[in-house]
This record gives sequence, structure tokens and C-alpha cells, in this order.
Amino acid sequence: TVVHRLAELPSPMDSMEARLMWRGLRREHLSARQRQARGLTMDDIDRIIAVLDPGNPRDVRDAALVSTAFETMFRRSELIVLRIEDLSEEADGSGRIFLPSSKTDQEGSGFLQYLSPETLQLIKDWLAIAGLVEGPIFRSVPKSNKADRYANPLSDRDVARLLKERALQAGIDPTLVSGHSTRVGAAQDLIAANFSGAEIMRQGRWKTERMVIRYSESLQAGRGAMARLKKMRERPQK
Repeated sequence: TVVHRLAELPSPMDSMEARLMWRGLRREHLSARQRQARGLTMDDIDRIIAVLDPGNPRDVRDAALVSTAFETMFRRSELIVLRIEDLSEEADGSGRIFLPSSKTDQEGSGFLQYLSPETLQLIKDWLAIAGLVEGPIFRSVPKSNKADRYANPLSDRDVARLLKERALQAGIDPTLVSGHSTRVGAAQDLIAANFSGAEIMRQGRWKTERMVIRYSESLQAGRGAMARLKKMRERPQK
């Protein structure tokens, strides 16, 4: 359409047939509800970490990874670019991790995110067992014992795969888990704890409340008028 207008030619989309076709395509795609990934909540993260071996480098890394993913609500593409140089510790034992840039950061000003003392310790345990002092935090753990065995950073596909694998190990259906599951679960926990939409948007770095509303649908349904009515009418079992 733009090319036609620049060439001062009639646009093919100006015809009634083209407009009707476009409306039909929009209805078809907009009406198909996108399948939402299962949220990995704080309880799920605890279950995953509980079954990991603190003496196994890969398990130590994944404990740090899933905990960091949940608390920061970073996307897969953001987790894999986190660097040791951008990690700091506060006087109370908590940590801060700086994300230099992301796809939603148009100005490139970066974003500083909180890490609990527990998550910071998991990261420190991973860095210690891997002997890492600079560069990417989360790296692959090949089977070889060569000196450069931790040279390669994880990819975003690695993160999605690891979440599924660790979910399965913890007894969670991996077919419902995706690379976004930690973001979804963190948002759902914040919603359940009655944090405001603005607070959740800032934590997840969303520009609008659309995703917050989407993630809260199941919770809000459980808080709806009919759910409350049924609970009011429930009688104690004899």
C-alpha cells in the first residue's frame, strides 16, 4: 500500500473486496486466543531448587538462573546478557543487577533490579564453583574438564529448555512451561499479594496493563461474584 501511494498509484486496499478480506483476516487472528504459558510461582521455584544437587555445577547454575529469572522478571534474551561486572552487593546482603539494554528500553538507559540475599548467594555459589570473575554470568557446562569449559554463554533457547527440564524434575508438567513462565508466575504472585498494577508494570517493565490483566484472569475469576457466593454458601462437611 505504501509503495503504491509513493508511486501515486491507486492502492489495492482501497477496493471493497480487499477491505472485506482484511477484516476477515483480522477477526480470524484476533479471535484465536493465544495459549498462555503456565506460571512458575515462588512455590514452584522453591520446588525446583529443592531437587537440585548443590555439588553439581549444572544444578548450581540452574538454581541461580531460575531464582534470578523469577525475581528480576527478566526475559530469556535479557538473562543471557547479564554480566558479573554489573552485579553488586548491598550492606543488608541483598544484591543489585544492572541490565544495560533490552528490547523495551528504547533510550538504552538500562535497568537496575533487586536480588534477594538468597538469590545473590545462589549466584555467588555458581560463580565460585565455575571460577568466573568477569563476563556473562550464565554459561554452558559441557562435560569436558578443560580450563575453558565455562567459556560459552547460554542462549535464549537454552534458558527455555532448562526451565522445562527442571520443571519436569520437580514434578511440574513441562509441556505447560515456556521461557516466559518465570515472568508469568512472578506477575501472578504479585497480583495475588495485591500489589498495584503500576508496581507490577514497573517490576516487569511493561508499558501497559494488558499483560498484567491477562495474567490475573484466573485469579480474578476466583475472586468474582459467583466464586464468593459459592464460598458463602459452603457448609462444613459432617
